[in-house]
Amino acid sequence: MYSSFDITRFLALWGAILSSIGLGWNLYRDLHDRAKLKVSAGIKRFVTGADGRAFAIAHNLPVEGVSNQAYVVISMTNVGRRPAMVKGWGGRYRNPVNGKRAFTIIGIDLPKMLKEGEYHFEYTDNFNAVGENVKSLYVWDSSGKEWRLPKRELENLKQEVRTIQRAP
Repeated sequence: MYSSFDITRFLALWGAILSSIGLGWNLYRDLHDRAKLKVSAGIKRFVTGADGRAFAIAHNLPVEGVSNQAYVVISMTNVGRRPAMVKGWGGRYRNPVNGKRAFTIIGIDLPKMLKEGEYHFEYTDNFNAVGENVKSLYVWDSSGKEWRLPKRELENLKQEVRTIQRAP
């Protein structure tokens, strides 16, 4: 038969395990309860829809009424659980240009508060923002945290710009 000592020991062990799991879960949840931005970029052109709103579309799509000018468009989406205030965007150079290691693109509608799940995009017609000397593109928030464009996406963007610049 079981003694009261064995049951007490089992219940104490069971309580310690459950409380440890609960503590771990609360720490994980609290540490991940923050804003997180996902950054993407592309070469786009703008077209006005039937409702009067402007849309950014791939630069090589044959759509009626599309602008002739192509732009570097950077999109930021808040995929975290807290709002984020996006302050600006820019990049870093591999080799300094005029003594500077980084550059800033003047935002059109920045700063911008992004709630959970919201997105915003900014654009520039300056293709030097994705030139060969550019090491990274990023946006930064009000706390100074930089959210970078993934390297593979930056390389694809540079290749897209090279293709556009070679075309007649």
